[in-house]
Amino acid sequence: MTTALTTSTELVLATSNGGIFKSKLRMHFARFDLTATRIACYQKSSIWLAFGALGILISRYTAGKRTLELELGKVASIARGKHGFNKKILDVTMTDGAKHRLSIDRFDEFTAQLREQLGRHGAVVPAGADQWSVRAPASA
Repeated sequence: MTTALTTSTELVLATSNGGIFKSKLRMHFARFDLTATRIACYQKSSIWLAFGALGILISRYTAGKRTLELELGKVASIARGKHGFNKKILDVTMTDGAKHRLSIDRFDEFTAQLREQLGRHGAVVPAGADQWSVRAPASA
């Protein structure tokens, strides 16, 4: 059974499991889908965590609930972050100043595809080591 929230007509270019940070100490497991226009976050149910490591493995195969959509046209910058020993953190800053921290399991593949798609919405300019700014295209 599919619902309108989990069904999309857009082609998914990259997908990865990971987590979304709600605060410094709280992260929810999630799946991220990258399309040509947005990053969609499907948050997994925390009920599976009661079953420990087995529950975490099972939750990776559940659909999840769409909790966050980041439009690529509104992304101001992306950067590789760090959380403890985990260096697969994607810091996304939106044009309105909102910041989102995402833990991406397939970080290199996902961000390579993300930079390619961001290049279609504006110029992707390196702003340092593992940091990129997105500039709006010059209007003629």
